[in-house]
Amino acid sequence: MIKTLKNWWNQEESSLEEPELKLAVTKLMVGMMAMDGNVDGVEYGEVIRLLNENYDLSIEESKALVEKAMDNERDDLHFSKVVAQIEKSFSVEERAKILKKVWSIALADGDVDFMEEQYINRLSGLIGVPPVMLSELKREQERLYPNLNHSQRYQEPGQV
Repeated sequence: MIKTLKNWWNQEESSLEEPELKLAVTKLMVGMMAMDGNVDGVEYGEVIRLLNENYDLSIEESKALVEKAMDNERDDLHFSKVVAQIEKSFSVEERAKILKKVWSIALADGDVDFMEEQYINRLSGLIGVPPVMLSELKREQERLYPNLNHSQRYQEPGQV
């Protein structure tokens, strides 16, 4: 009985955990990296570059953070907790900057996939970035990739 109560207590404590902010942002970037079902070196390299640039992390530290973010067993990295942490910790402008980074990962390989498009659209709504801001940051980032392949971006109605 005491063991059962301890387990309940520990489960309750772990469910209150929040991810640290760098890890939460990294989790969103890793989510985009894996969204098209093809984790390639270019997108992975973009995540590492962004972590290095924005958090002044070494390559090794950046890789370790990505590994942590990919750990699906961590209770503090459930998507709902990550989104809640981002929303409460950053202003709308800062959240838009995070989305800009996440979108740059989708663009890094020169292809925009339908699932990547859906991920960024849904994520923007969940963290409270207005559609107008999302559209502008997408356009701004896409200008950097004039040869971007859009062929897998949209699906015709009725396609699954």
